[in-house]
Amino acid sequence: MTVWAALLTTVIGALLTAVLGNRLVQFWQQRNWLHQQQFSGLEKEYVALKALTDVLIRDCGGRLSAMRNLVAALKRGSFREELDAYRLVLATWNGSIHAHYAQLTFQLKWESATHLEHHIHEQFVVVGRMIETEIRHQQSGGSANTGRCGTMDHRLNGIAGEIADFGRMLVRATEERRQEVFYGRKISYSKSDILRLRNSDLIKLLFESDIDNFSVVRPTTDVVSPLGRRLERLRVD
Repeated sequence: MTVWAALLTTVIGALLTAVLGNRLVQFWQQRNWLHQQQFSGLEKEYVALKALTDVLIRDCGGRLSAMRNLVAALKRGSFREELDAYRLVLATWNGSIHAHYAQLTFQLKWESATHLEHHIHEQFVVVGRMIETEIRHQQSGGSANTGRCGTMDHRLNGIAGEIADFGRMLVRATEERRQEVFYGRKISYSKSDILRLRNSDLIKLLFESDIDNFSVVRPTTDVVSPLGRRLERLRVD
């Protein structure tokens, strides 16, 4: 009986080890697969944001340059070539502006889309109307209106400043996203991040003398899900 009991114990132990080991392997494989999928999604979001940044800076700069060239040509009174180039750029801009609003809202926050709309696009529209007025004026036989052209130059300089600020904001957001995706996210002991700290981190806090400067770095996939990131971006503060 002792031999059979020992044999039975050995068999049961082997079976339990095999079952538990298999379950653990499956758990870690599933966990690693999930993290890989999450990282892949975050990486694709970063690549999409970088591409959007490049397109927006190019399109804003392209329309600004086309408008400046046309205004300079209007001052000379000969503007057919510059007008054709401007209308081509304008058609491209109008065809993509709403997609830009949607992508900015999805990739960043609503405020970035409203900034593009109110501080850049609407200002382009104002100068565009002045350009059309000057074109009709000259096509009806009038000479260049230096006052109107000067006003357009002044407004375009203001738009150039808004584009520079907008571009810096996009580049900064893209770099922050790159840091998060490839180097992890810094979690500090604060009201907004305390729920993201692990229990082991909270235990460490008990032995920290300066808890205000306490922080840990976690892979972004361990901090918040992609859905959580998206909802965070869409929130209007």
